[in-house]
Amino acid sequence: MAAERRCGALKVATVIGKMRGRGFKTTPQRVAVLEALAADQHQSFDEIHARCPQVGMVTVYRTLDLLGEIGALRRLDLGDGPRYELAEDHHHHLLCESCGSISEFERCPIDESILEEMDFEVASHSLEIYGRCKLCR
Repeated sequence: MAAERRCGALKVATVIGKMRGRGFKTTPQRVAVLEALAADQHQSFDEIHARCPQVGMVTVYRTLDLLGEIGALRRLDLGDGPRYELAEDHHHHLLCESCGSISEFERCPIDESILEEMDFEVASHSLEIYGRCKLCR
């Protein structure tokens, strides 16, 4: 648990550095939204707002937009409305269409040489694979 808190704190500090580096202010409200995001993966807007109820809904939406603009936030459309998580270089999900579980995996199946042939420089990517988990098969 302590390691997870440190990891979340590192992510928050990194994103704060990104915000400041891009000339954006790190207001207490923005930091509260950022800390709410760092608390858990794949959160809905309502879950994020519930973690920082002192921040107005419009401010939460604007902060999510800002974090997306600077590349610190990934919006996922996982079938039950948008979900949000702090962004990394790449991220992959297995989504069970029966029970709704979301699992992450690291091994990247994308052949980078194909993208190089297309003369495309990748900044980040996300991959969602839909199916049924072991428990639902």
